[in-house]
Amino acid sequence: MKSSLLFILMFLMIVFTLFYACDKVTVEITSPPLPVHRKDEKPNTPVPLGCIRGYFGDYYITFTQHIEKVQPIDSFSNVYFYGSCNDALKQINLIRCDSAFVFALYIMGYSFDSLPATLPVPSEYGKYSEIQFYPFQDWNSGSPEHYTMDDFYGKNVFITDKTDDILTGTFEGILRSPAGDILPVSEGEFKIKIFRKYMPCGQDNGK
Repeated sequence: MKSSLLFILMFLMIVFTLFYACDKVTVEITSPPLPVHRKDEKPNTPVPLGCIRGYFGDYYITFTQHIEKVQPIDSFSNVYFYGSCNDALKQINLIRCDSAFVFALYIMGYSFDSLPATLPVPSEYGKYSEIQFYPFQDWNSGSPEHYTMDDFYGKNVFITDKTDDILTGTFEGILRSPAGDILPVSEGEFKIKIFRKYMPCGQDNGK
């Protein structure tokens, strides 16, 4: 009887020792990394006529559509406006869109026939370029998704040729939204046929 009790005690001690001597198993679960968009590949072809394209962040976007859906296609998207009120109005509109976004480039204060200029372009008051990028149906410049950049012409926008009134050039820069977000734009290029449109005094000469 005594030996049986001793055997049972020894057996329990062995089991107890083995139980607590075993290493605890920890299962580590590593979440897969979130997908990261790799930078798009730039087309290895010259920019076609009627096109504006470039990198917006890592996305390479090509804009070829006119924003007009009712009016003639030369009414606003690719126009040089000039006026007779003290020869004040000089505005070039280069605007294209795709199914989701609009890209608009304005060059203000330069006579069409004075372009292209030679780098470096002197900074002059009233002569500047403006870039806008926004969702197609969101025209409000105060929208958090409306990105813009203004600077003197020749800094971020430059026209390299205007043969036969076809403007060819480049653009780049850091666009900002009213919410404080930034959108880097790089390797931008355009090739747009321009229509000249005279605006007499008394008409709306704004954008």
